[in-house]
Formats: sequence, C-alpha cells, structure tokens
Amino acid sequence: MSDQSNDPRVRRKSLRASAFTLIELLVVIAIIALLISILLPSLEAARRQAKQNACLSHIKNIATSSRVYESEDPTGWGIPVHPMQFYQCPGESGGNVQCSDPIFIGAYEWGGKSGIGQTDNILFPGSNDPMNSKYGTKTGFGPSTRPMNDLLYPGGFTDHGGLKVGFNWRDWNEIGAKADTALVLDLYKCPADNGPPRGAHCMDWILADERSSYDHFGNSYAANIFMTASGASEMRTNSPYLRPVSRVVTPARTIYYEENIGRWAWACNRESCTTIDGLDPGVDPGPTKTLTGWHGRDWTFQRAFVDGHARSQTIFMRDTMDDLGYALHYKPEELSSYPPFGDCLPGTDVGDFEQYQC
Repeated sequence: MSDQSNDPRVRRKSLRASAFTLIELLVVIAIIALLISILLPSLEAARRQAKQNACLSHIKNIATSSRVYESEDPTGWGIPVHPMQFYQCPGESGGNVQCSDPIFIGAYEWGGKSGIGQTDNILFPGSNDPMNSKYGTKTGFGPSTRPMNDLLYPGGFTDHGGLKVGFNWRDWNEIGAKADTALVLDLYKCPADNGPPRGAHCMDWILADERSSYDHFGNSYAANIFMTASGASEMRTNSPYLRPVSRVVTPARTIYYEENIGRWAWACNRESCTTIDGLDPGVDPGPTKTLTGWHGRDWTFQRAFVDGHARSQTIFMRDTMDDLGYALHYKPEELSSYPPFGDCLPGTDVGDFEQYQC
C-alpha cells in the first residue's frame, strides 16, 4: 500500500477543499454588512437614549438643588438670582433692574461657567472678542459669581476679576477669564447639546451654530423667567423666577428649568415667526414646520418642574394647526381664582391677579 501523504496532487486537492471560493467570501461580506446595517441604528438609539437619560438626570438634579437653595434663601425664591440682577446698567442711575438695555435676563446666569456668546453688548460695544462675552467673566458672570455653583460644586471657583456689583473695572485677569470658558462642569452640560435650533431669534448663537449652548451661554439649561401677564384675570405664566415657591399655585405644571433649545420653542405661542397675542416672534422652524430637539425627537425636550419631577415632554399641541401648518406649543396657565397673599393692595380682601402679581 503506497503512502499518498506526500503526493502533490493530493495536497492541492486538500487545499482547494479547505479554501473559500469568491462567492462564499462575498456571501460572508454581505451577511456582515447586513448585520452592521441592522445593529448600527440600535447602537445609535442606545447612545441617544443614554445621553437623554443623563440630560434628564442633570436637569432633575438642578431642580432638586434649587429647592435646597429656596429653603435657605430669606426670600424663598425658587431660582438662584445672580447678585448683579439689580445692578444691570452702568450708564443709568440707581442700577434699576428696569434699565433700557439690561446686561442679562437671568435665564442662564444662575449657574455654569463663562460663556463666549454675544460679544457685542452694552459694556463692550463692537468688541467681537469672546473674552468680553455678555455671559463671561469680564462682564461679571464668571463661575465664581453664579450662585448655584456653590451648591453643585462646593469649594467654589477662583474669582478672576471682572465687572463687580458697583461696576469696579479693576483687576481683570485675561488668563483666568479664558480658563473660565474652558471649564468642564458636567452638571450644567447636556451630553447631546449640539447647538441652536434652526431659525431661533438669538441671532448671534445662530451665526455660530457649531457652538453648544454650554459654550455660548455657559449652560445647557435655561431657567423659566417668563413672568408676563395679559388681562386682569389670568396668569400668562406662573414662573418661579423672582417669586417665592410658596406662591407657585401649580408647581407640578410650572416649568422650572428646560433644555435651552426648548426655550426657543415655547417662547412664542405659534411658531410662524409672527407676533401672536402681542408676544414677540419666536422660532420659525422653516418649511418643515418642525423643530427637532437635541435628542432627535421633534418638539420634544427635557424639562424639570417646580415640584421637583423631570420628564421628556412633547410640546406640540395637536389639533391647533392653522392653515399654514403651524401649531401651538405653549398654553398659558389661566387660573379661575388667586389665593390672597397679605395686604399687597389696600382694601383687597380676596386674592386676584393684581395682588398675586404684586
């Protein structure tokens, strides 16, 4: 019996039997490509959900911390108020909060780092320098001055100078001011924060649309500061800003904080970029009539409420669409009655809108 193990013909036949054919290789590649196409959306959805969960956790933590702030604040105010709230206009006597061109509005300066947005402001007209940002250290809104930071980042931050209460222009530190803009304060940063919505009326942010809200304002989240009213018998909003929490009648339905992209969506009743009910125009989402949030869902944003809960909320109101396809996205809180709060108005025995506002 002959030994065939060294026969070249046998070895070639064995190699041919164990090798892949071109067709088999293409089939394997096709299967791998199919699996990738199936798995990638799932992986992307998982990443998006993880970012949304982190963002929701951050905003809930901010709301909880604000209630701690409120419990320690002598006035009982529910949102930390920056010390420069009542010293906004250096060119006008008295530092009246109702000055003609206020430095800030309070939506962002309660916490966070130095922002680099809106460089052309009343203090530095025409500067176009991010170090002179309206939301930055040099204008007095660095991380050492933002009151919520004392709660969320105990130990505080180095005061790198800037515009103090009373408008002291000395002791600026360019290096420190720049460092303040590069801080990583995750509790104020939504992981999905990728910039402004299309068509928002914050034009300097739109023009820098690659910039996150966190970098522009120093914060991914905005406080509810809308304390407007219409008529003598309804509250257009029940904002906790500059108001004791005890006077928020509907805390479970009153917005406390929101992702900043969502703020632009509910700034106007109807998203047609026209004045509705006397309100200024808000977001015009363009021909698609949609505004997609940071988490990939149309008209859906993370919100925290005064009672401390937080949730992902869709603000698109169905059955309110007009002929052009624009819908309502914000419903005013209209109360049938108001609780009395002391003798705000002499001779008033029952609660009404004027007394509640006062």
